[in-house]
Amino acid sequence: MNPVTDNPMAPPSLGHDLARFHRLMLKEMRETLRDRRTILTLLGMPLLVYPLLGLVFQKFLVTQASVLRPPEYHLAFATAEEAEAFRGLMRQASQHVAAHPPPEPSVVEPILRLMVVQEGHPLETVIAEREADLGLRLRRQPEGGWSAEFVQLRADPAPLAARQYVEQRLRTMNDAFVADLLRQQEPPLRLPFEWTARFVTGRAAPAFSLASLVPLILLLMTITGAVYPAIDLTAGERERGTLETLMAAPVPRYQILCAKYAAVMLVVLLTAVANIAAMTATSFATGLDRTLFGEEGASWDLWGKLLALLTVFASFFAAVMLTFTSVARSFKEAQAYLIPLMLASLAPGVLALFPGLEMNVLWAVTPLANIVLLARELFDHRVQPLLAGLTLLSTLGYAGMALSAAARLFGTDAVLYGSTATWSDLWRRPRTRRAVPDLTLGVVALGGLLPAFVLLSGWAARVESWTGIDRLAANAGVLLLLFAVWPAGLAWLRRIEFRGAFRLETPSPWALAGAVCLGVSLWPFVYELVRFTSPARLTELAERFGELAREVRETPWIWRLLTLAVVPAVCEEWFFRGFLFQALRTKAGPWGTVALTAALFGLFHTLLGDTLLAVRFVPATLMGLVLGALSLRTGSLFPGMVVHVLHNSALLTLEQWFPQLGFDEPPGASGEGLGRPVLLVAAAIAALGVMLVLRARPRLISTLQPAAPPTDQPL
Repeated sequence: MNPVTDNPMAPPSLGHDLARFHRLMLKEMRETLRDRRTILTLLGMPLLVYPLLGLVFQKFLVTQASVLRPPEYHLAFATAEEAEAFRGLMRQASQHVAAHPPPEPSVVEPILRLMVVQEGHPLETVIAEREADLGLRLRRQPEGGWSAEFVQLRADPAPLAARQYVEQRLRTMNDAFVADLLRQQEPPLRLPFEWTARFVTGRAAPAFSLASLVPLILLLMTITGAVYPAIDLTAGERERGTLETLMAAPVPRYQILCAKYAAVMLVVLLTAVANIAAMTATSFATGLDRTLFGEEGASWDLWGKLLALLTVFASFFAAVMLTFTSVARSFKEAQAYLIPLMLASLAPGVLALFPGLEMNVLWAVTPLANIVLLARELFDHRVQPLLAGLTLLSTLGYAGMALSAAARLFGTDAVLYGSTATWSDLWRRPRTRRAVPDLTLGVVALGGLLPAFVLLSGWAARVESWTGIDRLAANAGVLLLLFAVWPAGLAWLRRIEFRGAFRLETPSPWALAGAVCLGVSLWPFVYELVRFTSPARLTELAERFGELAREVRETPWIWRLLTLAVVPAVCEEWFFRGFLFQALRTKAGPWGTVALTAALFGLFHTLLGDTLLAVRFVPATLMGLVLGALSLRTGSLFPGMVVHVLHNSALLTLEQWFPQLGFDEPPGASGEGLGRPVLLVAAAIAALGVMLVLRARPRLISTLQPAAPPTDQPL
């Protein structure tokens, strides 16, 4: 007996689910591969692009080869006797150089072409008309020797290089003559100062290689193959009116999405194979295979590893594309979403073009950049297994998160039945009030804040005429504008209650007391964490920003406290544990929200003006976890603000008041450890703070659902 057929209400078996998913996946793949535009993108783009790239690479190599050829300098003389005398002088100089070679000889010796001008043509005219690079007039001195006059064009590199080469050879003759005179003296004389040079063999400075372009090109071409099927299988079906019918079928929504994901993955893999085949054929036909892939050329082993790497990358980027296209209501809207995504993908991909950039733990977990760097290491045959494994695991993890996000968004009522919006809808305030912001508004707030923060803070750091007070005021102004005014404006525009949007609940007195204890006791642990993980980086940062730190110390202490402690803490909590916390909580859940806001908090703290400080990510993220957990427990924004303000103020206060208390410097100011007594006292105070927070009764935030106003009350 079959329990499924005998009992129609029984849940389907695993085998039945797999068979249904298999049929659904084949259906999506067939529909995708039947589309002529997909096949054209899959096959046509590689056939068109790679021959053109081969020609460009060949031109680049020809240009480089011309640079490495010995330069030719044309020297003009007024008479044949002067030219012959100069040739003899150069011959003597070459003999001196051969007998006493310089410690660092020139890589490429130039070729000198001597010419005699016609009678009646002055050297100045010949040089002005560029018939020669350099003109020389030689005169024999009555007491012996020669004198020379150079004639050359102003601000022209070729004549300057020719004159420098001739002067260097003539100076060699003079030095040899002086050395002979000194040796002939009784007793022999020596020069006032002599020196030698010793060269050691070390790692050569990294140089740009054409092979570093190959991973980026392959990845971008692979991404291009996924764009059209990702749009067509989601927004395209919605626009054609077939998505509603598909969603009404007795199939779980996630199975439909996974079938579409498999179809996109198939197209991406076929695109990767087509790109690899086209690149191999082009490199072999143009003779660039050994230049790009080493003396052995492109092997099957190399292409197999690269294809596996592209498969992992395709799993990530296909999921990201489906996440964006799942919320689009039309083909045009999906294209508008993916164009910024493609442009944003260029930034980490171009990092592989920097010769000095090496794979490390941080880059191994950076999306897209990790795959590009790992592909570059594949071509260079220097893959580090641990970092390669971390790269693959992190990329697969990102793919899972993106696919999970797409599953939440795909086929929702807002996408299926929502009307097409216009530009005016972006600025029109809704009729109903909401208690908290939704996820979309949180993403908008974060997406607008990030580029503005990078641009404004970088611009403020470049103004050299500003004093320390000006820089601190500008920094505080940027924080107020972006982290406080920007989310508040969005909340007003979308008619969201400030009390719910920013968690403005009154906290328990126990919670505030615990926050004070945590605020004054957490900074030693953060300092020790930074000192333990990156001691060399601390010294480097102290040297790099030493001048800026001295400039800031000259400002009044109360001004430093306000702009470096109070304003950043209040504004960052207002955004991260207020507006963004509430927006993410509608979808991510309580502890997922704590983790996400902490990670974003840490990422923003790596940005300092125009500098990226990766050393700040871990301590800032851990501090964000503490602040998020505190906000979740107390149900209010204010305890986190207290902790943040006191934490930022601790070192500023110690630096200001320790000398007045008879101490030479505050603990840890010299870069050494704080010592066990300081850490034990801090741990005791922190434990007291945790107990006080746990004793406090949590205050619940108002409902996460939108609240409609009464019908009899006009808006």
